[in-house]
Amino acid sequence: MNPGPQDSLKKQIRNILAFLAGVLFLFLLKVCSDFILPIVIAFFIFVLVSPILSRLDRMHVPRILSLVIVMVLVLVVFVLFVYVFFLMVNMLIQPGGIPAYAPRVQAFDRYLSSMLARYMDVDPQSFSLLSYLNIDWYGILMASLTSISGKFISILSDALLVYVYLLFIILERKTVFPKLLEAFPRGKAQRAGQMVARMNHQMSKYLLIKVVISIATGILFYFVSVITGLDFALVWGVLAVILNFIPTIGSIVCTAGTIIMAIIQFSPDWGYVIYISILMISIEMVLGNIIDPRLQGVQLNISPFVILVSLAIWGYIWGLAGMFLSVPLTSIIQIISANVPALKPVAIMLSEGRDYRRRFEKSKRRKRHMEIEEHDDIEMPEMHDEI
Repeated sequence: MNPGPQDSLKKQIRNILAFLAGVLFLFLLKVCSDFILPIVIAFFIFVLVSPILSRLDRMHVPRILSLVIVMVLVLVVFVLFVYVFFLMVNMLIQPGGIPAYAPRVQAFDRYLSSMLARYMDVDPQSFSLLSYLNIDWYGILMASLTSISGKFISILSDALLVYVYLLFIILERKTVFPKLLEAFPRGKAQRAGQMVARMNHQMSKYLLIKVVISIATGILFYFVSVITGLDFALVWGVLAVILNFIPTIGSIVCTAGTIIMAIIQFSPDWGYVIYISILMISIEMVLGNIIDPRLQGVQLNISPFVILVSLAIWGYIWGLAGMFLSVPLTSIIQIISANVPALKPVAIMLSEGRDYRRRFEKSKRRKRHMEIEEHDDIEMPEMHDEI
């Protein structure tokens, strides 16, 4: 029975209300970011350490001891990361860091400006590309690094808040499924439990592989910088680890940074610049485009275009932290949508679509084959008539 005009109108109104509710939800996430973001970060750290907790449970380690082990491990990793990060920032601020490179940047600007002046109607002696573009790179970079150093107390307080949230999430982990069974009917509770388990498994695998790939990328960037003599090897190693969590754009930014650094440091020795560029691009290509997808398998079935859009949306909502979390958050939305019948079209549109494309092409071939068979059946009587 076909739906009437009244049912169609109700469906359209329901879809519009659902869209407005989604926009309102994203608006609330942005407005309440100071409150919500630490909880979300704590949740993803919990997902990352969840396999360790499960392994300790299988080894029959007491819950209190498991809690202490995991919390100490998280604290050690955080302290080590903060130490290396601020060591990197301090290295750049020191006189031997960015200030020492100001004359080199000016020299390269004069070299590049003289080349561009040949094709522009300007005076080659007075033309400067940086002045023309009105970019105070030195002031912007030094101000950004100084502000990071000045925000140490703020970063520490936010990290402490995340740490406390993580503690309580770990304490509550054994009560989630019993509460679902009590709060919902048996069938819906089982389905919700399966959905939560799938999200936990998928996110933990994604984050674990991402951490391993990012650390491997950082180590390789560091050693290549040391071997080739590229300055600030520690900076490139740390940046490679951090930016690798940002899909596509992070890898491009980090690789482009090393290439620009090589140009400023080694030009006009372009052979050496090309050599460093090939090494850095090869690391990103092998780890990011070959090893990472093979390890992830079909766990994250998300369209590359959707990843870029989600990167922009979550970056707008939560800034740099949103860009780091864009892929896991989009994957969670896809899993929830796949388990809610009304939202299944959303899950399909977020997916990479390879299975749907194969199914579509298979159905096209079957349809074409059937048309050919029907055409042959029609022509056969005509041939007999002629005989």
